[in-house]
Amino acid sequence: VAVALPISGTFTYTVKGDLIKKVAVGKRVLVSFSGRKVTAYILRIIPPEKRKGLMDINAIIDSYPLFPPNMVEFFEWLSNYYLYPIGLVIKTALPTGLNVRIPDGTEMPAKGWLDRVGLLKMVFISIKKGAYIDRSLFEHKRAPKNEGEFLEMMINKKEISLHEVKATFNNGAYLVDKWVKRGLLKKYLKAVVRDIAGETLFISPNPPPLNSKQKEVLENISEKLKDNAFFTYLLHGVTGSGKTEVYYHAVKVAKELGKQSIIMVPEIALTVSMASLFKARFKDRVAILHSALSTGERYDQWIRIAKGDADVVIGARSALYAPLSKLGLIIIDEEHDLSYKQEEKFRYQARDAAIVRAKLSGALVILGSGTPSIQSYQNAAKGKYGFLTMPKRILKRELPDVTVIDMTRFERGPAVRDDNIMSPPLKKAIGENLDQGKQTILFLNRRGFSSLYLCRFCGEAIRCPNCEVSLTYHKYGNNLICHYCGFRIKPPNSCPVCKRENLKPYGFGTERVVEVLKDVFPEAQVERMDRDTMKHKGEVQQVLKRFMQRETDILVGTQMVTKGHDFPNVTLVGVISADLSLNYPDFRAGEVTFQLLSQVAGRTGRGNVPGKVIIQTFNPSHYAISATKDHDYEKFFSHEIGLRQQVNYPPFSFIANVRFLGNSKTKTEEIARSIGIKIRNTLKKQPKGKNSIEVLGPVEAPIAKLKGKYRQQILIKSSTSKYLNQLLKEVEKFSAQILSSSGIRMIIDVDPYQMM
Repeated sequence: VAVALPISGTFTYTVKGDLIKKVAVGKRVLVSFSGRKVTAYILRIIPPEKRKGLMDINAIIDSYPLFPPNMVEFFEWLSNYYLYPIGLVIKTALPTGLNVRIPDGTEMPAKGWLDRVGLLKMVFISIKKGAYIDRSLFEHKRAPKNEGEFLEMMINKKEISLHEVKATFNNGAYLVDKWVKRGLLKKYLKAVVRDIAGETLFISPNPPPLNSKQKEVLENISEKLKDNAFFTYLLHGVTGSGKTEVYYHAVKVAKELGKQSIIMVPEIALTVSMASLFKARFKDRVAILHSALSTGERYDQWIRIAKGDADVVIGARSALYAPLSKLGLIIIDEEHDLSYKQEEKFRYQARDAAIVRAKLSGALVILGSGTPSIQSYQNAAKGKYGFLTMPKRILKRELPDVTVIDMTRFERGPAVRDDNIMSPPLKKAIGENLDQGKQTILFLNRRGFSSLYLCRFCGEAIRCPNCEVSLTYHKYGNNLICHYCGFRIKPPNSCPVCKRENLKPYGFGTERVVEVLKDVFPEAQVERMDRDTMKHKGEVQQVLKRFMQRETDILVGTQMVTKGHDFPNVTLVGVISADLSLNYPDFRAGEVTFQLLSQVAGRTGRGNVPGKVIIQTFNPSHYAISATKDHDYEKFFSHEIGLRQQVNYPPFSFIANVRFLGNSKTKTEEIARSIGIKIRNTLKKQPKGKNSIEVLGPVEAPIAKLKGKYRQQILIKSSTSKYLNQLLKEVEKFSAQILSSSGIRMIIDVDPYQMM
């Protein structure tokens, strides 16, 4: 078994008595471990061994396995590659709230502990067996007026939930109790699957006919599905080329072949449109998995999948773990998206892990994107992946015309003027769009009202006491907020350094953009879509619904507005500042910028009217912006791949970031330096082939202090993932002694995306 604790390795327990019949791979058990009872997961069942000292399992928690045996090898690979305890890997994969810990010596509750999260049980009512309802009862003079309606409903429906009765009749509880006492009806508990809340979109159950290019792509996919062997396709289709319909037909072919499918999307918000399409055509054979579901909802969906009641699973990262026993197809939409990388605790890359799961299952993978990751495109260019392309939009729609505005032409002063936020050409285009009854999306990847709160005398910015970053000013609520740790204060009256009362907000974010729009276009309906405004369940869907129904004229947002949405009435997209991602201190800055700009540009011109894109930048000649203007991915790729090769960054190497966090700056530096020396000494002893490993650092992280912790990091580059993995395991071993009692925490991030 694997225990749900931060401990590497697996452990053997014995099973005795009545539990032998119930034991199965994929079930949770309760075991004694280090003086307490904890959850563990059965990975293998082996013949009895004549070993002394083995403990018995205390109880079997599940009546049905939570994952099939063919997922065990996948969990083991994840644990080995990402250097994360296998019990915690499985805990991450399973619905939350399922783990039990009971201190040793505590009496286990006789009832209920096994069902901490289980199928929802609701009260139902039905006509008792052998009972007969005489319609003459409906006309009894003393009976409530609606009693006849209630009894008629019982005759017609046979079975109904108490919830529905109460919703239909004000005196529903009274009516039920009355007829239960008379022996005509019976009340009982019944397990039901929770209805997943959230808006759904109307989509015709009849798919549109495929064009010739879609048919050609589908034929290739269908042939590979029939081969019953692992294979990966990169599908490079421009935005609006009809990739989603290809996905649907691929899933349909897989279903006809008796195979199950997973469809992964980068954002939870995108599951709405994708799930609506598949539910319209596959009805109740579709399951949804993502972290925004309630614990109970996710559990219900999980059990449906485990029991084989779903052929298609749709969701964000967590859909990767769907317990499908006949997996034949995995589709990763927008495969380039950085959201597929988990940045907390278990730091895995869902796209890469999905390819491994497909390999272990003999399944087909489709990586879909209009702006493929450099890694995936290079793999296709080298022949490691098959390559499919859809270079044109459906219905002969043209790609949008892109205009780049050089913002150096407009006067820049210490204060942020409207022209610094929206250039005259962008304002003019928005006005014309409004006059024509069309919609506009404005993209700015920075929240808040202003990015800095500065002293105009000494130049000092108000900074977060927990993080080495400036606080962002939010006008709504009048707060200075740290977007990393959540620290917030009211703006001070005087500068904390020079004590002068000369503090002003500088820079701008989405909140400021909305304010400017309302001043310039007072008649327009403007909405904002970012993490500050989308805090509650269902808010994203509500904003998108209003925009789809044309109740909103201008939608201002961060990265959320760039992802996969299809709005036929949007004919203008404005990028307020293309330089934010371009100036990021990361080797992927050019790639991220090209992808963001191309994806947000793809939101326009999806209807019958051609689209227009206006990009504002202080660096108009940058290759990423130039390639976006020309809709030329190959031009961008050829420039970017050359830069990567020069500095030996992925895809020409495999990298890991070893990060150190501590309360003391000096101690953190000391430990990082000590382990850095140890890593270099270890490499000197390795055979010559393993010396193709490069160690950079330790250095202070770009954000030197975060959430109260000082941060140092060591970057390791290797020519092979095998050598890197071996070295990292050595680092784990020898660092344990150095780190013990030091108060310093070490985190190993394999294939890191967040280098800050």
